[in-house]
Amino acid sequence: MSQTPTALTARQRKKREEIIEIASEMFLREGFGRTSMDQIHARLGGSKRTLYSHFPNKESLFHTIVERISGRVFAALQPKPAEGAFERALFRMGYEYLSVLLSSEGIALYRIMTAEAHHFPELSRDFFERGPAVASEGLARFFEANQTVGNLVTSNAQTVAEQFLGAVRGDVHLSAVLAGKQPSQAVLREKVSCAVRLFTRTPGIEEASDFPAYS
Repeated sequence: MSQTPTALTARQRKKREEIIEIASEMFLREGFGRTSMDQIHARLGGSKRTLYSHFPNKESLFHTIVERISGRVFAALQPKPAEGAFERALFRMGYEYLSVLLSSEGIALYRIMTAEAHHFPELSRDFFERGPAVASEGLARFFEANQTVGNLVTSNAQTVAEQFLGAVRGDVHLSAVLAGKQPSQAVLREKVSCAVRLFTRTPGIEEASDFPAYS
């Protein structure tokens, strides 16, 4: 039986991180179906018992990697204390969300899941529930908390969240996934600011320059 991260010693946590790092590189390069625990062990070295004591199978290891990347998306879509105006908070969330999707890990994971969905339907379903579904639900709660502000175009918070994230992704995400095109920071800011203007009633915010810069 694998140990939980909180129950591990410092040495064990270091080994667990090494396993995740090696497996992430292999999964994101080769895909889930073409990567085996034997291949991961060959890169890791040591005894197989160590590998399997942390992760009993390939699925549990891959789920951990998915959770880490999905966690970055979820964290991006959480409001920050004293963040300021609703529109600026929404811009920051959209910008950080899109940045995670366009990261090398984000793009590789999306490619893996679309390629493996037919062969591993449970894996792709689990990915959706741990990633996109959690992201839209988190953003929906933010919209629900701000309905009384009067900024939202509609009171259906879940629908607004899903459509806002779709507007943020636009063709930029698919262009990066399918054609390897990475947009400039100026393009990212403009795409996100357009989405914010589309989903809010915000007089006085007309350009991407009206929002704070993020790096």
